[in-house]
Parts: sequence; structure tokens; C-alpha cells
Amino acid sequence: MPKKSSSVYETVDAWEAVWGDGVVPTWLGGMTVGFVLLFPLLKMMFPKTIKKHGAFLLAFEIVAFFPLFYCAYEGATAWWFKLDDFTTKEQRLYATSPHARNVLQCNFAFQTWDFFASMLHKETAAPEMLAHHLLAALLCYWAITMPYMHYYGVYFMGVAEVSSVPLVVVDICKYYPEVTKRFPWLDLASKLSFGILFLIVRDILWVWTAITVWKDGLGILKAGDFPEQYPGYITAGVLLANVFFTTLQLLWTKKLWDGVVELLDGGKKEEEKGKKKR
Repeated sequence: MPKKSSSVYETVDAWEAVWGDGVVPTWLGGMTVGFVLLFPLLKMMFPKTIKKHGAFLLAFEIVAFFPLFYCAYEGATAWWFKLDDFTTKEQRLYATSPHARNVLQCNFAFQTWDFFASMLHKETAAPEMLAHHLLAALLCYWAITMPYMHYYGVYFMGVAEVSSVPLVVVDICKYYPEVTKRFPWLDLASKLSFGILFLIVRDILWVWTAITVWKDGLGILKAGDFPEQYPGYITAGVLLANVFFTTLQLLWTKKLWDGVVELLDGGKKEEEKGKKKR
């Protein structure tokens, strides 16, 4: 029998839900301690190969891998195997799930840590990325404390991170070309897996899920029958945030496509140079 995982209109204490069980503090503390230990260690281990960007980015990416992998694994297994009872729009918007709480707590901790850590280096401090981290953390907080949209939280904060796992390796190869020179297969494999997974989870399935979110949200707003603890402006605000994140995915897709075109053009240019030399 599939495991039932939802409870509708659950009331929680906000402080207890976020900090009470120690999950969020453990993630925050673990990432911070991990970074503090890795940073000087990597400086000693690879003094030449990390000269240009320093040890910061390498320590940052290694630390980020663990919460991203957890969110991706927990989110994917929950989305496809453990959320069978979210069959109505009310359940998808208001029902709670322990699997969703696991994903949301981890992602909240990661986005919060990422926001502050990203401000310490120019490579990670792009305004759109800082806004992404801040808004994602806020949505996770809402989802945990109201609680709200656990069903969709599993996808957007969990399944979507599947493509972020190989992206960690892509970024490491980008920031440290020596890694690519030594392990060219690793760079190629990470780029291919990232591109394919991004297209699947952050374009195709993301847009499909976003459309379902809007159908459920607009249906509730039109009927006006939302519970007292879920006022209409909350649903409207989440829908607008969903537009921001969806637009961001499409902009990233364009950048990804531009990168593929540039890579192919670069290959053609090298081929033309080779012909001229002959």
C-alpha cells in the first residue's frame, strides 16, 4: 500500500517548525563549519591550481554539494513515490507532508547560508542570484511555518535541485581550468548531465508543474473558499513569485543555449584555423 503522507490544515508554531527539531541549525552549522575547515585546508593542498580564484569558490562548491544532493534525492523520491494522496487542489495547496518538511528545512538552511556566503565573493554575488536565494528562503519559510504548498515545495525546492548536483562540478571545472585539463571527461560528463537534467527538471517539468500551481491557485482565489489561515494575498503572492522563478529558469535556459552555440562555434573556428594552416 502506498504510504499516506498528508494532513490538511495543520497548525504549527513557527519557531518550533523551523528551529525546534534542530534540523535547520544542524544544516547551517554543518555548512559553516565545513567551509571554515575546508577553506584553509584547500589553500595548503592546492596553492598553485587555485591561485586565480583562491580557495573560496572550491570550498563553497564542495559545501554546497551536500545540501543540494540531499534536496534532490529526498525531493525526487518523495515526488514520484510518496505523494500519492495529494489528489485535490486543496490537498496540493494546504496539506502537509513530512517528506516536504525535510526538503524545505534543508533548502531553507542552504538558501540562507548561500545568500550570506555569496556576498563574500564577486563570482557568486550577482544581484539576480542573491534575489533568488533570498526569495527561495522566504518561500521555504512560508511553506514550513504556515504550512503551505508542501506538495509543490517538494518539486520546486527538491526535484528541481537534481540539475544543481552536476552544476557543482561544472562550476568547479569553470573556476579551476586545471581540473578540466587533468580530467576532461569529468568536465564533459558534468556539462552533458547538467544540460539534460536542466532541460527536463527546470524547463519541461518545471513549466508543467507551474501551470498546475496556477490552476490550483486561481481556482482557490476564484472560488474564494480558502481557509482563514490562508488569506488570498498569500496565494496571489506565491503565484507571482512563481512567475519570477519560472522566468529565471527560462533566462538560464537561454544562457545555457548560448553556451552550447558558442561551444559549437568555437569548434568550427578551430576547424577552420586548422584548414587554413594546411
